[in-house]
Amino acid sequence: MRLFKESKREYKGHGRLVIGITGTHRGAGVTHLGLVLTACISEGLGLSTAFLHWADNKDICFLKSRFLAEQEDVSPGEPFTVSRASFYPWMRRERVAEVLAKGYECIIMDFGSSYKEHREEFLRCDIKVVAGSLAPWKRYLLEEFIVDSERITGSMDWIYAINHSNSKERAAARDFQRTILPVPYGPDPFFLSPDAMNFTKNLLINRCP
Repeated sequence: MRLFKESKREYKGHGRLVIGITGTHRGAGVTHLGLVLTACISEGLGLSTAFLHWADNKDICFLKSRFLAEQEDVSPGEPFTVSRASFYPWMRRERVAEVLAKGYECIIMDFGSSYKEHREEFLRCDIKVVAGSLAPWKRYLLEEFIVDSERITGSMDWIYAINHSNSKERAAARDFQRTILPVPYGPDPFFLSPDAMNFTKNLLINRCP
């Protein structure tokens, strides 16, 4: 934990950090990864964090029942706060300025698999993460995403977060000439495991060397 406390002090001089996450396909693990980062950054690093969920589903709404008592009056579409993290279901462009004005130290944007729909917002993020798979039946989606985005300035710096990959698959992925980070396995995204914290640290190195 000491390493992360040092990273926090270094980070303070860089100002607000915005992390954007999209996926190469539905079910790539974008929301799970976003929640892992939210937990590690808010609780592990102690930074005030906002998680913005852009998808048109109720995934984040269901989190309230885990963290908030039933008597707390929070409607399904309203944001809610747990410790240092605030969660915004059903995010829309017109609400971004409102969130930015609240002064969060870190903002994590979950765009799901709707990269094309939210391309402008994704490209504005400081750290851009693409969740994908190296499984033989999904690898082509990752390859197509890289090809489709290679003309975008700075796309070589995007981070590709890969779920359930083995060392052989990751070695073969070096041909992509992109940063490939294996996502640590963990069924509970809010459990601050050493692997999850190290994964988060490796992401932040891109902004806080």
